[in-house]
Amino acid sequence: MSFLTSIIVLLLVSVLEVFSLAWLAEQISTINAISWIMFSFLIGIVMGRGYGEEWFEKMQWHLKSREMPAEEVINGSVVRFGSYLLLMPGAVTDLIGFLIIIPKTRFMFRAIAVRMIKSKIARGEKWFFFKEAEAG
Repeated sequence: MSFLTSIIVLLLVSVLEVFSLAWLAEQISTINAISWIMFSFLIGIVMGRGYGEEWFEKMQWHLKSREMPAEEVINGSVVRFGSYLLLMPGAVTDLIGFLIIIPKTRFMFRAIAVRMIKSKIARGEKWFFFKEAEAG
């Protein structure tokens, strides 16, 4: 993804989050919207600590060795990503984050992650994120 594309995506997501928060505050009151954001932040911290950095490191190791990560590694990485989304203030990222950490709906996001990993392995990429780290 190019730098310009990243900036455009960041701006669009930010605008979407601001409007969704304004809509949420209109629907349930401002204090309840703030409480919702703080609650989701707390859940994100708890889930993020439960699924630590080890899951991303294990996934990077599997990709470097050009093999498919084990199911628990993919599951842990997907939950960790969901916890990151819960840490971001906004109604849309909170909704997606909660859908990821709920076990009944996690399978959809796990399938997306598996497809992404398989395509990276097929292309011969060694890193899921941070390709620049290989140079150092």
